[in-house]
Amino acid sequence: MALKDIKACVDRILPPSRDVRARRRSVEVNPANAILMDPLPFVPGAPIPAALAAVTRKLWKPGMTLRVRFLDGDPVIQQRLQPYAHIWSQFGNIKFAFGDDPDAEIRISFKSRGSWSYIGTDALGIPRNQATMNYGWLTRDTPDEEYSRVVTHEFGHALACIHEHQNPAGNIPWDKPVVYRYYAGPPNNWTKEQVDVNLFQTYDRTQTQFSAFDKESIMLYPIPNDFTIGNFEVGWNTALSMVDKEFVATLDPFSEKKANELEIDGKPVAESIGKMGEVDTFTFQVVKARRYRIETLGKQDLVMGLYGPDDPKRLVRTDDDSGAGFNARIISFLRPGEYAVLVRHFSKLRTGDYQIQVKTEK
Repeated sequence: MALKDIKACVDRILPPSRDVRARRRSVEVNPANAILMDPLPFVPGAPIPAALAAVTRKLWKPGMTLRVRFLDGDPVIQQRLQPYAHIWSQFGNIKFAFGDDPDAEIRISFKSRGSWSYIGTDALGIPRNQATMNYGWLTRDTPDEEYSRVVTHEFGHALACIHEHQNPAGNIPWDKPVVYRYYAGPPNNWTKEQVDVNLFQTYDRTQTQFSAFDKESIMLYPIPNDFTIGNFEVGWNTALSMVDKEFVATLDPFSEKKANELEIDGKPVAESIGKMGEVDTFTFQVVKARRYRIETLGKQDLVMGLYGPDDPKRLVRTDDDSGAGFNARIISFLRPGEYAVLVRHFSKLRTGDYQIQVKTEK
């Protein structure tokens, strides 16, 4: 592997001034994001506070069509990259529509150095006249294999995929002094801090949905054996791996479970988290304004979010362990209207049976 040829994508991190707005917007486009976080107390109906927003997930709602707009660039290069974005749509329930919509969620430029993309719904925090994705080294003469490697990788970031070498399950035996020296030189010219952020830091297990480490993932940089201690290396991955395909099908499933209706003071409803990362949805109707208790029953460690009234994007409250054992419980004064309850497993890798009920609070 020619070390001089390794061109690395740089993580784009939102500044705090934009992060809160992006997190709030992420819940607006996909309410399930609100329960994919550490539950913290806050005033019902109030804007999501910064501490809570900092751990909100960044997934688009399955079935969405994300609009893509070019801000500049060579029309030939623009056309060449588009098929590689659509590859993700073959395996996950998400589509890309290339056009000139001024409200496009993804906006591509070719002016900055390097290739990069904001992660998932972080793009919603970027002003509409600024890029959310950049390709700094693609030209008309760039081989198709490099287009496949770079474009598929960056659109993976746009779908909220992280770098595979930052997978919490990775445990890569880096030879850090060697890596620091290499990336300090061209074509990357990174500082020690940039190397730490883009290579060595792994994501928190509680903040990511992840599979076992995949050496063939499109989201993984090439890693020469010189960069590691022992006999570990990764080649040039230029297409989606089988795990990539299965994983995006989990993030953006083609069929979502329909909402189950709960009856206030009725019998508990039995349900099951059947797939990794699955979110179950329930609805119930409040006729009389008063305090109600929504809770899960069973041995599963569940997280629950309550939305409404008559607005599935308006978060009322989240909870994790307020109930017996690891069960979730929300007690709140509710006005008349329809409410939605979203439930997921605390561990993104676990499944299991549970029950849920709504009771009037005495």
